[in-house]
Amino acid sequence: MERLQQLMRGMPGGGGMGGGGSSDAPTPDCAEKVHVSSLALLKMLKHGRAGVPMEVMGLMLGQFVDDYTINCVDVFAMPQSGTSVSVESVDPVFQMRMLD
Repeated sequence: MERLQQLMRGMPGGGGMGGGGSSDAPTPDCAEKVHVSSLALLKMLKHGRAGVPMEVMGLMLGQFVDDYTINCVDVFAMPQSGTSVSVESVDPVFQMRMLD
């Protein structure tokens, strides 16, 4: 148990085992933001609701604003079906047609 506590002390925050590093140390900001348009959000929700017993897949269309921000303006549903066991892949011709 003592060996485990020594290993955990080396982790940020002391690993929750008491002691360790200070809690007021600055943490680096590496968060990313994704701005999703209202139309894209509604289309995602509709697509997700339509495929409730199965997994759904789609393509998000947008642009990079800066290193940490993405602006999503539209989404497209991809015709695929899948479960936790297997997934049928997307037709590449359909994918290219949607991008045109």
